Amino acid sequence: MSTYTKNLIAENGALVGFGFGRALTRNSHTATVAANGKATLVKHVKNVALFFAAPFIGLAYLLAFPLVGFAMLVWIAGKAAMKSDKARPIALALAAPFVALAFVTIGPIVGLGALVLTGAGALLKA
Repeated sequence: MSTYTKNLIAENGALVGFGFGRALTRNSHTATVAANGKATLVKHVKNVALFFAAPFIGLAYLLAFPLVGFAMLVWIAGKAAMKSDKARPIALALAAPFVALAFVTIGPIVGLGALVLTGAGALLKA
């Protein structure tokens, strides 16, 4: 009988093993440990790479949590402020410098990307 994790369990309930190959059970029955075939080298390399990348992925999540939480708080507060007629002009006045900063920061990057895209298109046509 094969379990979800591709381990075999003998008739008496003893776990046969995790690895590949054949294993001997207590009742002297031989059972194949890897019932559905061997895992490929690519699968093992992916698992090892994910094992080494996991701490850095966790660190990225840890660093992003406060920023995401603050952005959600600002988003909800902004939506609530936009519904109020008295608070709307104040909220827009407070948001204007940040919107301008975002445009000044992102604008040159987008412009450079458009320039590179146009240049690459011209070079590929020639």
